[in-house]
Amino acid sequence: MTQPSPLRRLWQPPARYADRPADRRVTFLELFFDLVFVVVIAETAHRLAEHPSWSGVGWFVFLFYAVWSSWINGTLYYDLHSTNDVSVRVFTFAQMLAVAVMAVYVGDVPGDGDAGFAAAYAINKLILVALWFRTGLHDPAHRPASIPYSTAYLLSAILFAISVSVTDPARYWLWASALVLEMAGFYVAMNRWRPPDFKDGDAVIAATPSLIERMGLFVIIVLGEVIVGAVRGMAEVRSLGTDAVLVGIQGVLVAIGLWWLYFDLASHEKPVPRFTQVWLYLHLPVVMAIAAGGAGVLNTVEHAAEDLPGSVRWLLVGSLAAALCSIVLITLVLEIRRRSPHLYRTVDLVMVVSAALVIGVGLTDWNAKSSLMAMVILLLLPVGMGMWVWSKSD
Repeated sequence: MTQPSPLRRLWQPPARYADRPADRRVTFLELFFDLVFVVVIAETAHRLAEHPSWSGVGWFVFLFYAVWSSWINGTLYYDLHSTNDVSVRVFTFAQMLAVAVMAVYVGDVPGDGDAGFAAAYAINKLILVALWFRTGLHDPAHRPASIPYSTAYLLSAILFAISVSVTDPARYWLWASALVLEMAGFYVAMNRWRPPDFKDGDAVIAATPSLIERMGLFVIIVLGEVIVGAVRGMAEVRSLGTDAVLVGIQGVLVAIGLWWLYFDLASHEKPVPRFTQVWLYLHLPVVMAIAAGGAGVLNTVEHAAEDLPGSVRWLLVGSLAAALCSIVLITLVLEIRRRSPHLYRTVDLVMVVSAALVIGVGLTDWNAKSSLMAMVILLLLPVGMGMWVWSKSD
């Protein structure tokens, strides 16, 4: 057999979907790739903390989806088609540089950061286009998906590039149109693609152990924003007394409660095969709500020594209620739910009740300490109920 040339060994074609190893694990390169998203998510959450209003929430959702789209598309490529060669590193580092520039400007969107963010986003999408187009070029079985997918993302990149020279509000309409194109391209690609091992009733994208692990690692990254929010909030209090420290500790306990719920109930569990894509995209509201919760915790801790503004309280309770409900939705599509129905039905019901009570706190005029204490109790309530039900099971 002819040995591949040194150049071919250094610059390999994408791995075929059918040839991906069943025991694949998340690589150090992927973890390094995720680090740059720590920064851009932190900047996006910080922007929300500075604008705790309906407009601020709207822009946060829009920008976070753009960031998520960049991360999930890179993640899926590496999980399905990654190789251990120089080409993967070059494309990964190029994406990281583009996302780093996005992080520089995202805090000033809308405003002075528009052009820089749009240009960096367009470059990032062009890199993704190259990655996914190569999969169809070298794997005919993937071509029915890669062509509409790459076309949609190419058009998205062009719209973002054009928006650099356009004034608002036309610029933002171009951005919205670009994101809609991305979603349409993904939907069409997933409906046209039929992998070699596809069976009726399955989702196109398989929830591999490495993909399940990667989703959990991304949740960890976003949970870090809640802890950062609590610590940064304490650091920005002018006179850091005992009450301010206690409020900050409560903020960390919020992160612990969210971690406990997600990683006890949802992490490392396979979705029902036909719901794999649903499971994948249900992680978007989870991580988005947790990141917004970090902004809410930051603002709440900053007001430890004064009255808590209503906008800050609603940001806190709204984000945490959304996180609870999103975790419930994820558990509905897990295989383990079929094996432990009583546990999941009970805990899900308690989480929904907790979410309703969390929203109820928004109707009060409680101060920062009382509001965060209520959040901690209502997050740990389903944790305690789950432990009780589990201890009673056979």
